[in-house]
Amino acid sequence: MRKLFIILLLLLIPAVLLAQGITVVAHVDQTTIGTEETVTLTIEIGGAPANVIQTPSPPDVSGLSLLQATPSTQSSVSIVNGVMAQSYSFRWAYRPLGEGSARFNSALVTVGETVYKTESIDITVVPQSQRPVRMPRRSTRRLDPFSSLFRSPFDSAELVDEPAPDPTDLFIRAIPSDRSVVQNEQVTIEYQLFFREGVQLRQSRLTDSWDAEGLWREELDVETRPIPQIVIENGKRYNKIVLKRAAVFPTRTGTLVVDSLRIESEALFPVRSSNPFQLFSLRSTYKPVKLASPEVTIDSTPLPAGAPDSFIGAVGSYRLSTQIDRTVLDVGGSIQFIITISGTGNLATLEAPSFSPPAAFELYEPQVSTHLDRSGARLAGSKSFTYIMVPRANGTFELPGVEFTHYNPAAGDYQTERSNPIEILVTGAATTPLAATATRNGLPVDDVAPPIEDAGHWVHLSPTSLHHSSWVYAALLLPLLILGVTFVYQRHQDRLVADVGYARKRRANPLAKKHLKQAKFLLGSGTKVEFFGEVERAVLGFLGNRLNISERGLTRAQLLGQLARAGIDEALRQRIQTLLELCDRGRFVPGTIEMNDLEKAFEGAASIIVEADSALGKSL
Repeated sequence: MRKLFIILLLLLIPAVLLAQGITVVAHVDQTTIGTEETVTLTIEIGGAPANVIQTPSPPDVSGLSLLQATPSTQSSVSIVNGVMAQSYSFRWAYRPLGEGSARFNSALVTVGETVYKTESIDITVVPQSQRPVRMPRRSTRRLDPFSSLFRSPFDSAELVDEPAPDPTDLFIRAIPSDRSVVQNEQVTIEYQLFFREGVQLRQSRLTDSWDAEGLWREELDVETRPIPQIVIENGKRYNKIVLKRAAVFPTRTGTLVVDSLRIESEALFPVRSSNPFQLFSLRSTYKPVKLASPEVTIDSTPLPAGAPDSFIGAVGSYRLSTQIDRTVLDVGGSIQFIITISGTGNLATLEAPSFSPPAAFELYEPQVSTHLDRSGARLAGSKSFTYIMVPRANGTFELPGVEFTHYNPAAGDYQTERSNPIEILVTGAATTPLAATATRNGLPVDDVAPPIEDAGHWVHLSPTSLHHSSWVYAALLLPLLILGVTFVYQRHQDRLVADVGYARKRRANPLAKKHLKQAKFLLGSGTKVEFFGEVERAVLGFLGNRLNISERGLTRAQLLGQLARAGIDEALRQRIQTLLELCDRGRFVPGTIEMNDLEKAFEGAASIIVEADSALGKSL
């Protein structure tokens, strides 16, 4: 009994200590910052094990913009008076929106089943000219210029410090053209990638769908191979490129949120050595990184009251024009009447203006054509509605003018445009069909027809009875055959949807042939970069589909490891690695590539796919 009591007491002691010794505090690295500086918020949790701590969400802020949604974490252990204490920290970086006061509101932190609330923190933002210039940190390590003479050049553990990448070295910024608009007004969002000088990126890709609920979205053109622009941010030199530019239109009122744009990439962070005879560390390698832009919040307000009757929801800057192919025609002919609306705004959802020709014209549904210009900072273009009309009577008619009203946000009012009426001359005579009132024999239409006097000539069509004909039984079995084929096809389609590995395996060869066909086309054109891109997509896509792995998310070493586990022999793995290295050289250093290298890459890719298909077919 006593032993049982001691065991229960030992089990209860950690729970009591956990409830009494937990501390949750929030603090910042500085309470006064310049307009071009960043401030780091840290939430520190002490006295609790890691398995009961939930990653907190960043608190609501005012006057600040969050640079990264995912916090950087750190754990530390300290011993005070012989008692070991462990703490965990979560950090976010923020940028001020302007001069004045900024504030971190209280944050909620869940530890176990208890929710803790931190204190709010006030920040003062001053002009950058009032802030002292920060000197770069110098290493406190004593430098021995002759130490490398007695040490291996590959012993970089003592030569180089490799700290974790700072969030300010690489980040995405989302810049909306406006944050408060009326319903259906365009907002252009530009996503810019900033990375420090010396940082190299490769294999960048979007990680999930970019959603904007309650907003109509149209992609705008950006440079596919942008040249980085050097800019100064927070006193640091960055390379800046535009990742994405989109035009969004609120389809309803209220506060709307555009999701974060998330990408995955591999980054090389150069690390300088403290050894004067060794410029850079030999240990610098590409590391996987995940980046996310801050969410964009847009306030959509209702359109002003007092809209004319001809207003159909168009918001932007538009012009109206009409066109007709001819003004003189015969009865029964056709005429084309075209209404064109051009300008800037959401042309994709624009409805046709009201148009009612005279009753003598038969009007058909319009044919709609849209031409969008995505090259600028705003979505522009034109939308045409082509009506076909057929006159059923002759005479002189007047087509009424078309009235189109739109709300112009720049002017802040409703603007109406009207086209001039058009006079149409219809010649010829209208044909009036006679009503059928009697049959050919003179009897009324609804009366009883006369008896048939001539029985005609009867012909015997087939001497074979119906139940003796083979095609009758074939026709009876045909539905069963169709049902069986449909069942097999449906099973195949269901498996394609439910089994991702089966679906990827089925499309591995067709996709590889598609990319190789495009590569063969590019082989004769001399476009080396595009050619090696197609070859790499053919090989990597085939291997990824056959193995059911995300080939773009793996390093080359991880990919070769997956191939080894799948039963690919060493010789074939070496050929794959050599081909991928040749593709990298052809894409990034095309000047070192000869024509025979292109032919060698094409033939090597084709043979690798055939041999890998055979090897994987035996092992899987």
